[in-house]
Amino acid sequence: MKIAVLGFSGSGKSTLAKQLAEYYNIPLLYLDCVNFKENWVLRDRDEGRKAVAEFMKNESWVIDGNYRSLYQKERLEQADRIIILKYNRFVCMHGAFKRNFDYKGKVRESISSGCIERMDFDFFLWILYKQYSKKRKNHFKGIKEKYPQKTIVFKNRKELNKYLDLLKNIETNV
Repeated sequence: MKIAVLGFSGSGKSTLAKQLAEYYNIPLLYLDCVNFKENWVLRDRDEGRKAVAEFMKNESWVIDGNYRSLYQKERLEQADRIIILKYNRFVCMHGAFKRNFDYKGKVRESISSGCIERMDFDFFLWILYKQYSKKRKNHFKGIKEKYPQKTIVFKNRKELNKYLDLLKNIETNV
């Protein structure tokens, strides 16, 4: 099983990716860990692409993150399932603030060592406004149109929770 988890910042992509990796017992890659080195320094793009290409050689995987330059096209082609979390800006803002509160002064699992959790004005603007650009929304829509059989778009947590409950029920009935 290969699963690509995409969506808006603050929607819970990393949390979902971890749940799926544990459920299927498969390797997980957080693209934020690939994109950033310690202290939020951007990693060399070729170095990051090499790490992603190597990880994608696994028979099964969950990859969390958007980053088009980190083989997004290839990830989507190879994925058996594509999950897009397309929540509204207020849900994502709440998720980002909650994450910031929970990890303030700490490093979370889904980011590189030495990247202390932070919420600065640029990130606030990104979550509230910039990430909802027409171009970005159309990109997610294009993924769904190109891969309709394997793409699931969740517009709220209730839909996602129903899906996760269905997975749990499948496991208990097998």
